[in-house]
Amino acid sequence: MKAITSTPIPIPVSVNSPAQAQAKKINNMEVRPSKTYDDTRSSSNTIATSSQQNTVTIKVVTKPTAAALKEGLLDLLAIEKEQKKYADDMVSETQRILAEVAEEQPNLLNKKFDFTNTGDEIDIIDHDLTKREYNYLKAKLNASDKLVEATDFLNTDLAREKTQTSRSNTIYTKEDVVGRVHVRDVIEQAEKRSDERIRITEENVVMKPYDARSMFSEEVYFNVLDIVQNTSIRFNAKV
Repeated sequence: MKAITSTPIPIPVSVNSPAQAQAKKINNMEVRPSKTYDDTRSSSNTIATSSQQNTVTIKVVTKPTAAALKEGLLDLLAIEKEQKKYADDMVSETQRILAEVAEEQPNLLNKKFDFTNTGDEIDIIDHDLTKREYNYLKAKLNASDKLVEATDFLNTDLAREKTQTSRSNTIYTKEDVVGRVHVRDVIEQAEKRSDERIRITEENVVMKPYDARSMFSEEVYFNVLDIVQNTSIRFNAKV
């Protein structure tokens, strides 16, 4: 079988045609194989080895072990137990001291006053007491180590709570909190909540789902802790 060959067919043009030069180029054109470009930059199977290549760090996320979960739960229970103890001490000691005041200076309870832990001691605030009444009551409150320790702990606990719930990742310390918890007012609010909760229970009041009143606890200490932790206070945080 003869091989089939192709002979270029000249393109007829006149001698004086303007296209003469172009026709010669076309008639003499050779068909050559296209060059293959090995461009490693566009290859999907090529890995760049440049010294400027970015390093990718892969973090392996591991699930907490049963032991770690147990330890975290125990820590949480320990915190809740400590919170309960100090909140209960704050309520019981305040009630005990005011009962003594009622016997020793009954007229004093008819006056306006509150108190707070300033970090070093308990101080009387928002009062209309005489200087003598002020000194008497301040000494009476600070004589209770339980009350001083409990109110100091709740300052620290409030700072921790505000740090955990901060949307701006602000870190609060006890110094940002001291003097801001008005103890007597908080306890009175807690007692009112407890009375309301008991009334709701006794009267079988039907509450709608998510009614805030259903959150009230009969125990005063729990309400105190809830009120303290949810106190809306503006802080000048020292970060």
